[in-house]
Amino acid sequence: MNSVLLAIHNPALAERWCGLLRGSGQWRVLAPVRSVGTARRSLAQLQPALLVCDLRLVDGTVVDVVRTLRSGRQPADTQVLVQTYCGDDDLLLQALQAGADNFVNAETDSPAEWLQHATDTVSGGADIAPWIAHRLLEHFGARPVGQRRCVIEDLANPLTLTDTERLLLLKLSDGYRLAELARVEGVRPRELTGRVREIYRKMQWQLRAGGLALQAG
Repeated sequence: MNSVLLAIHNPALAERWCGLLRGSGQWRVLAPVRSVGTARRSLAQLQPALLVCDLRLVDGTVVDVVRTLRSGRQPADTQVLVQTYCGDDDLLLQALQAGADNFVNAETDSPAEWLQHATDTVSGGADIAPWIAHRLLEHFGARPVGQRRCVIEDLANPLTLTDTERLLLLKLSDGYRLAELARVEGVRPRELTGRVREIYRKMQWQLRAGGLALQAG
């Protein structure tokens, strides 16, 4: 049974998460925390499989927590599911840049979707919104699908999008959702969520390697 740490600012919302996760019978829920400092200590001591973290905590943001996790000073096996809200686009993008793995929208997603996002996150999948797909295309460059400078160089470069990844982002930026695309293409949704997770990783590696900044807004 996977363990999960909740770093949620709103106690009522934290209690709702606790009820959902415990009720599923698939999660061991650790005592919720509300601050960046407490989250850091709990992560170091307990090393949960999953952290569900609000964008904003009482003394900082999810970016502060994720940067600590991905800095190498703590075990980095914990996966991070960011709880976002409509209108918090910039901070969510910063969290993904810093090394967050997935996100859930507390305002629009259903309880069943909350649980699915938690499961997908520890299984290597990730969701994406059209605006994120558009921003990633801008970041990686709008080279037409199929037009390569050097096939061998691109295949060996972990910072370069494949044609498959670029085409997926193009469709997602046009408004398709992952579940819809999976039905159209006749593949499992898990295959597409895994591709999205890999794209996030490439963005994170590229930013660290080049000292670049993926601008939000």
